[in-house]
Amino acid sequence: MSRLGRRAALGLAAGIALPRFAIGQSDTRPAIRIAVQRIANSNTLDNLREQSNVGERTLLMFNERLIDLDWHGNLAPRPGLAESWRRIDDTTVEFILRSGVKFHNGDIMTAEDVAFRFSADVMFGALRPTVDGKTLPHRFSAIVGQASKDLPAEIPPVARRLFPGLDRVDIVDRRTVRFVNATPDVTLEGRIAASGAEIISRRAFTEAASWLAYARKPVGTGPYMIREFRPDTMLILDAHDAYWGGRPPVKSITLVEVPEVSSRINGLLSGEFHFACDIPPDQISTITRAPGFEISGGTILNHRLTPASTSTIPRSATHGCARRSATPLTARRSSRPFGMAAPACRPGCNFPILERCRWLTGRFRPSTPPAPATCCVPPATKASRFRIGF
Repeated sequence: MSRLGRRAALGLAAGIALPRFAIGQSDTRPAIRIAVQRIANSNTLDNLREQSNVGERTLLMFNERLIDLDWHGNLAPRPGLAESWRRIDDTTVEFILRSGVKFHNGDIMTAEDVAFRFSADVMFGALRPTVDGKTLPHRFSAIVGQASKDLPAEIPPVARRLFPGLDRVDIVDRRTVRFVNATPDVTLEGRIAASGAEIISRRAFTEAASWLAYARKPVGTGPYMIREFRPDTMLILDAHDAYWGGRPPVKSITLVEVPEVSSRINGLLSGEFHFACDIPPDQISTITRAPGFEISGGTILNHRLTPASTSTIPRSATHGCARRSATPLTARRSSRPFGMAAPACRPGCNFPILERCRWLTGRFRPSTPPAPATCCVPPATKASRFRIGF
């Protein structure tokens, strides 16, 4: 049986309740309805504008990146839309793209789509790489009704926060691209595996009437494709049966915005919804007492990685969280993290923390040197290849 959701990656603060039923791979695949608190905070489905937990879990159902992560394992990098990659030098990474990957519009993904995704037209605007550490301005702009292809004002600063030193993407051939940084960056592979690096169809973006038209129906390569998006109301996805990873297990998915917790729970228990998300810990027992339902969830890796010039800042952050008191709130379904080190922290990944991150709660001694530097992967809220997003 294919797994239905990000069961290993969701936080209990955004818990999910689901009935026990099997999903088949035949022509009788089910259509499911999911009650969520929110589909997208920005009322668009563009990864650069929708930088949020709800965006992460929703948008990765129809978008993919060159480097994927082992979501049900230790979050180690693994091939996504790129079948392999290698370091050319300290500023350049070369990617070999998968052959025959189809976008939702039927186009075959090529190096031109990848280069276009990381271009000024889609991501960076006029902002060039920053290598001097300056903070870029960020303001959230209104785009509703905008009939222009101009990027919203906050997109280039967000893109440069994610890729501060990226200079260009060179096309070597139809299936080979090279990401070239303006400065050495050991984190480049990790950035390409993180939010904001999703590949979209160049033709679909170019043919869209406006940026807003594109952002409300982006064309990606994921296992599900957008049929209809009604902001603040509903998102309907259909199976992308030409998906390179195999036939998705669900025929269609309908996400319905239900802001009230009680309404989501009542809709689940009455059969109106197959899944209900964002269940707070104090409502877990309401679900588990009902026959045929269960709670599935875990810790959300929701911290941002910010280099600091002094150990005081990360030290204060890691000791400012009441971890012991948080554990009972989750009905002991989630482990207590050690400092800022999530379970995914391990040597050898692509997001080095420039300060030490393994300070254990209650054991830190300022006079004791911290453990050797480790690193962490970016926030993760996605399922395995057949991902539904919850």
